[in-house]
Amino acid sequence: MLVLLGLAVLITYLWSLPKPWHPDPRTLAELAREIVLPLYMGFLLPVICLGYASAAIADERTGETLVYLLTTNIPRPLVYLSKYAAALILTLGMALGGLGSLCLVPGKIGLEALGVFWPVTACATAAYVGLFLLFSAWVRRATFLSLAYALMIETLTGNIPGFVKRITVSFYAKSWLYESGEMLELAAKGVALSLFDPVSAATAQWVLGLASAGFIVLGMWIFSRKEYD
Repeated sequence: MLVLLGLAVLITYLWSLPKPWHPDPRTLAELAREIVLPLYMGFLLPVICLGYASAAIADERTGETLVYLLTTNIPRPLVYLSKYAAALILTLGMALGGLGSLCLVPGKIGLEALGVFWPVTACATAAYVGLFLLFSAWVRRATFLSLAYALMIETLTGNIPGFVKRITVSFYAKSWLYESGEMLELAAKGVALSLFDPVSAATAQWVLGLASAGFIVLGMWIFSRKEYD
């Protein structure tokens, strides 16, 4: 994750340098539209989240240490909540720190972009961590399932016209950004916008919040009932 983040920072630095075909300073809208939204929100954020959450329980199963944790007198739901809290704290630190690093490279315009993107990043991170931790409690090789979701479902389904993309976290994050970051001109125009058919920012916030809670409850139920070997 640090290598990927370092590459993203390097790409942003090279992007911000004056070029013969683009001698003017880069704008806030260009930074948000060309770097932060596709590179960070579209790729790096899910990868950062799955790096911490998908291994939280699955790695203990693979290392055969989970059985020792389950033999303690700590209730399983509390164990699961502790795993979620630990993964969320680590992931938020990495996600928001990575976003800050990316935004600080271009200077002042990056600070303005950071103010628009960080609330969406925090809420999307909570949803991603809940989902990937659910995968971790459900299957032994949760990292592969999480990668398949992040790289295939989020990317491919998110670009398919219609309602099917509404099963992805990124759809609601983008819908929130399209409205709250209207000054950044993030949303597509004309036919492309009608095909994406975003929901309102308020709806996106509610869905992300309820999805996060739903993933936690479902994960607790699976973790409490599943027999781990």
